[in-house]
Amino acid sequence: MKKRLDNLKNNPEFKERLQEMRPKRNIWGILGVVLFFFVPEVVNVLYYKEITAWIMNLIHNAPQTPISNLLELMTAKVFTGEVNYLNISLGVAFLIWLFWDDIEQLRGRR
Repeated sequence: MKKRLDNLKNNPEFKERLQEMRPKRNIWGILGVVLFFFVPEVVNVLYYKEITAWIMNLIHNAPQTPISNLLELMTAKVFTGEVNYLNISLGVAFLIWLFWDDIEQLRGRR
């Protein structure tokens, strides 16, 4: 396993693909991370009861199908009103990665 990780570190194609994944350092990159990772958590915490009630109303007025059963199950799992720390952690990690070059420069100046 360690050998494979070392091969990945030295692989130029992997480094190129990793840099393509990195959020761009502009307003759209920052907004993308914030809107994708942080805003859904805020909406979940503040409005989970309203969203759950709306989806349940939609399900009860729709025909009974396997998709509606799946939607009901997923609604109960996703809209709980609790913070998903994995999502928040990924958002923080992407923001740190976004500004990693500046952090390294600050650490180098000391």
